[in-house]
Formats: sequence, C-alpha cells, structure tokens
Amino acid sequence: MLESAVKNYLCSNRTTPYFLIVGDDTYQSVKDSLSGCGFAFVRTSDYCGGDDKLPDLDSLMECLKAEGTGLGHKKLAVLGLGEYLSMRGEEEAISVLFQLKDLNIKDKKVVLLLRGVAAQIKSMQFDIRFDSRRFDIMGEAKCGISLTYAAPSVPLQALQGVKALLIKLEDGACGDLSVQTIIPLDKALFTVHKIADAYEGIRFTVPGFDLPRSCGEDAQWSELLEEWFRNDKSLDKVFKKYDFRFELDSGFYLRLAGEDYENWLYFIALKCRTDSLSNSYLRFVLKNTQRFHDLKRNLLNAIIEIFHTDSRFAVFYAERKKLIDRFPESDVADFVVNNRRETGESIFKLTDSSITEQQEIIAWVSDNGIIPQITDIYPDLAAYLKGYVFHCGELSELLTEYFEDYKRQKVSNKLEPAFLQQVDKLAKSRKYNRLPSRDEVLDGLKKEDSWLCWVDALGVEYLSYISELARMRNLSVSIHISRAELPTITSVNRGFFDDWDNDKREKIDRLDNIKHNESADRNFENSSKPIYLAQELDVLKDVMDQAATGLTLHHYKNFLIASDHGASRLAVLREKEEKYETDTKGDHSGRCCKLFEPYDLPFAAEENGYLVLADYGRFQGSRKANIEVHGGASLEEVVVPIIELTLRDNSIRVELIEKSVTADYRTGAEITLFFNSLVKNVSVLLKDKRYPALKVDDNHYKVPLPDTKRAGDYAAEVYVGDDLIDNINIHVHGRSGMINDAFDDLF
Repeated sequence: MLESAVKNYLCSNRTTPYFLIVGDDTYQSVKDSLSGCGFAFVRTSDYCGGDDKLPDLDSLMECLKAEGTGLGHKKLAVLGLGEYLSMRGEEEAISVLFQLKDLNIKDKKVVLLLRGVAAQIKSMQFDIRFDSRRFDIMGEAKCGISLTYAAPSVPLQALQGVKALLIKLEDGACGDLSVQTIIPLDKALFTVHKIADAYEGIRFTVPGFDLPRSCGEDAQWSELLEEWFRNDKSLDKVFKKYDFRFELDSGFYLRLAGEDYENWLYFIALKCRTDSLSNSYLRFVLKNTQRFHDLKRNLLNAIIEIFHTDSRFAVFYAERKKLIDRFPESDVADFVVNNRRETGESIFKLTDSSITEQQEIIAWVSDNGIIPQITDIYPDLAAYLKGYVFHCGELSELLTEYFEDYKRQKVSNKLEPAFLQQVDKLAKSRKYNRLPSRDEVLDGLKKEDSWLCWVDALGVEYLSYISELARMRNLSVSIHISRAELPTITSVNRGFFDDWDNDKREKIDRLDNIKHNESADRNFENSSKPIYLAQELDVLKDVMDQAATGLTLHHYKNFLIASDHGASRLAVLREKEEKYETDTKGDHSGRCCKLFEPYDLPFAAEENGYLVLADYGRFQGSRKANIEVHGGASLEEVVVPIIELTLRDNSIRVELIEKSVTADYRTGAEITLFFNSLVKNVSVLLKDKRYPALKVDDNHYKVPLPDTKRAGDYAAEVYVGDDLIDNINIHVHGRSGMINDAFDDLF
C-alpha cells in the first residue's frame, strides 16, 4: 500500500505535499521504505535556532517551496513535524497543516511523515479537494507518546531542550520521554506531565513515593532526586550509601542532629519505612510529623499527650527513653517546660536520662511528695531515699530513723516540728560522741594495697545509694560509721588524708563544691528546691565507677572512701539566728566561731578552740548559706562513713531451709540459712530492722526473729557484712494453726 500510494504521488503532477500518517508501530518501517524509494529526509529539528528553541517552520516551508534543488533532492520526506505539532496543541497543529495542505512545492515531491495528528488530518476532509490522493492514514495510526517535562533547574535525568526531543522522535522513539525545557507544553496533544520542581520530579519518577512536600525544602528534594538518578534510580541504594538500611532507630540522635542533607535524608528514610520500624513510639511520632525540623521536638513532646493510664504508655515511655539518649540539655529543657502543663501527669513523662529531667523530678517530688513509680522513673533518687539500716551498736536505731527523716525533709524542702525538737534534744546530749573517730577506724583499715578516696562533705545520708551502686557494680561493700572532729571543717578534719601515702590517695571536691554553690553548671539560683541533689548523686556514681574500674583492673585490692565531714540542708532551711551577741564573726555560715568568753549557749560544744553549734542555729554576722552548710555538730555534719570496697565473690549462694516456720507469741520465730561457702557476719534485714545470725556450722546459720509473732509471708534480705546476698520470703504460721493441721492429718 505504501509503495502504491507513494508511486501514485510520484507519478502525479501535484505540486503540494503528500500527507502520510502513521502510528508508533509503523513509523520505522515506513521511514525505511521511504529511504528505499530514494527519499532524502528533512528533519524539523534542523530548523531549531538553539538547543531549546522552537523550529522555524517558515524557514522550513520556504525551503520546501524553493525552486530547483535548494535542498539537494527532488524527493524529500519531512520527519518530526507531526510530533512537533502535537506538542504545540490543537490550534497550531490545524493552522500549520492547512498551510502545508496548499503549499506549492513546484517541481519537488515532498512526503510529510506524520505521527500524532491523525485526528487533525481527518478533520481536514471537509475540503473535498483534500482526498485520498492527498493523504493516507496507515492502519489505526495510534500514537502512544507521553512527555514529562521540567525546567532546567529541576535535576531531572532527561533530554536537554526541544531540539534533542525532536531528534529522538524523528529517530522513531515512542512511549514515555522526559525533557528539560523552558518552553511550555501544556497545550500538547500528547499525554503531558509537567514537573514544576524537584519534589514533583520525585513523586513522578520514584515508584511508590508518597511523602508530602512539607517533609523537605526545595534544595533537599533537588539533591535527593539527583542522588536517585546517580544510584540506579533506587532509593534503597541511596539509603544504603548512608547506612540507612537496618535498625534505623539506633544511634538516633547522632543521625538526626544537625541541618545537613544527611540528617534530613535520615528523616526521609524513617518516613519511608515507618511501618517497618520496631519502635512503636517512633512510628507514632513519625506518622504525626510532616517536617524535618519538627521531628526532634515532636519526639520529645509527643509523650505529653499520652496519659500514663493509656494502654500504650508503658511501651511508649520505655521506647522514647532509648531514643532521647544523648539529646542535649537545651532540647530536653523545652520538653520539661511543655510537660508542666498537667501537674498530675507530668511526673510520669519524665526520665532520668538528663540532669534537667532529674532536677525536674526532684522539684516535682519536693512539691507533691513521693510516688511509688519513682523507683522506675528515677531509680537513683529512689535508692537515695531508701532507708538505710545502721548497724553500729547502740546508736543504730537512732541513726536509722534520724537519717530517714532527714532525707525525706531534704527532698521535700520542708521542716517537721517533731524532728526539730529531736535535733534540739540531741544538740544537748551529743550522742555522736559514742561513735569511734574516723581516724581510729581508718587506722584499722590501712593496708599496703588500699587506695584512699577522700570525698569532701560526704555524709551518711548517701549510704543506701552507695550500697545500691556497689551491688550494681558487683562490688563488696563494708561500711563503718564514725564521727568527725569538731568543728566539722576541713582544716580540722584532714589529718587522715595528709598522713596517707601520697601515691595511694586522691581528693574529690565536687560534692563539697555543689553544697557551697560553687558548681558552675547548676541552676539552683532559679529554684529554692533541692534540685542540686541530682548532681550530688552523679558525683557519687562517678566515684563508684572509678572504684569498680580500678578494682577490676587490679590497680588495688581495697578502695576506701572517707570524708572530712558531712553537711546539713535542714540547718539552712531552719534560718535560725542565735540572739547571743558576740564580738567574733561566725565562720562557715555561722555554724562555728572562735572560742570566746563568757558565753551562754546550751547548744554549743567547745572543741579545738571553737564554739560549735549542735542545733540548727547560726551566729550573727555570718554569711547566710543557701544550699548546705557544715561546721556545726548536728548528726548529719558530724557522723561520717568509711566505706571499704572490694571485688565481690559471686559464688556465694544462700538458701532458706524451712518451707515454713512457726511463730510463738512470746519468743517469735527462727529460721535457718544454708550457705554454699564459708561466710561471716551474717544478718537478715526484715521490716527495716537487722537481725544478726548465729553460726551453727561452716554452712548453717540460725536467725532468731523475736519480733515476728504473727502468721504471714515476710520479705527479707540476707546480708553478709554489708553485701546483699539475696532476697528470701519467709512463710510464718501460728502455733494454733500448726495444731489444727496436725489434727486434720489424723483423718
């Protein structure tokens, strides 16, 4: 049919072009046939004035009309014209086709090989002169060309300019084609998708990409699109390049911190793989976060909207705590402020991951009291507040109760009248004198392989916390209770350190600095609450870490912690100024001063040339302390610990022999413990009271429990020295119950 139609046209005397309309499926074969028939090809693209300039059709028509051999051939086939007209739209296509219909080409023969304008050719048949002798539509002439075009600023992997596109089409390309051009193609007869920017380019070219535009800025989308092309059009390969493939919630802050492209890309990787993340809290946050700049803040604050009674809360809380590790204090501070909205709920959202939150927890507890969940929220604070049962002879019960009361008031920041009465009473009796001096105790512990760590201002209030730290670090702890010299100032109480071997000692001042408001990173000035306690606990944690490391590395066998004196928070809260006039200026915030005569101070002790106040008063004329104070003779200032740490023997095991024991209303109960190795100084802690064990043989100990006179189940702790070995549960029944059981066994 092609040969017949073309042969008829060649043999005719027509001086107008012949319109040959083809589809994608026939274009190449028809083009080849025209070439075989001796036709020279005229490319529409050759008439483009530049890479991204439209072809000059007037020049093309003038060349087709030219006399003789202006184009070098008598038989010409024009390529690319139909595709170009289809790009320009209906109106221009009809206009140009009508011009060509009547174009006088004189003695030449011109075949217009057209794609994409079959419908427009058919519409021209109203002119009865434009009949089958003038055009031929081969088959269905279907054209499936579609165009994606974008401005040159969009990093699209595409043909550069209209001229390159026309060349591609003239060579027979079909299907989806992409081009970067400044020429609008919105009127095209082809299917056209305009990409206005890089984001639209990603949405159009990346399979399944459905993130909203708000997730990034133009420059970020542009760089991602370029990377997608450079990595074989694969997002997975882009993510792999930055190691964003597996465990995306690990190293969270390090990956997220910053404003660089890589930080943003991590956010995009998270958004693309939200449903596959194992961290349900992160999934929750991501689904409610549409902008990269909101992610950190949302991650910190989203938990605020979840009530602690919500079924999701426990998991969300734990997963969030892992994610916010290493977040800077400034970011956490923003969360802390926002979290204050609902006072009753706020405590449950806080963690112990930052000093800012730790201080906020202490402030909340100070205002609202201790809740059971503190054990999980801030374990260090719970360990500090836990009662420590002293075992130092006749003062054990007094010290146990006193320091439990003291710690409660320190944290609550409130004084209790009954406790103040006790302080005044003790100020006169001065029972601390029954304790051995610190130097006496240390002399008995001094060994060739011992390291001495002087923690300035360490009082016995921290013993429950230190015991827990030792247990967690697999250290054996032995605690000795002693007294400091009066007045409780460093200059009077440093002899123990000065006399120690210089190569086996160190002094740590941080705790004392905190108590004296000398710590640069505290913000106590902005709060009257005891938030400084958080830093105190951190100091002791560092000391215990140092001890555990040194012992494990066998730098020494014994690590001794000692102190010059303790300190009092409650003496500061008391704000009691002695009315007694004195011409000497009080030292150490007025807790002591140089001895003068005469005086009438029933609460003052005379020691080492000083007058030392044993109540919570201070001398007139002294500088008022605002954190804690020492120099006086209250129990918290004068009672000091010596703590001996060694590596723990983990092989020790204990077992309660009896499945149940009988309680007598007169003598109480008694249990038997079995140890798998030789031990000494065994005791049982039950209801905050310590009961010493009596050795039966190398493996068995009897423990009388004279206060256990009622049936029930009792939780107790077994100690070897000061080491908690295990927890046991003692089942106790009454004697009458035992008789009834025996009677029942008869039947």
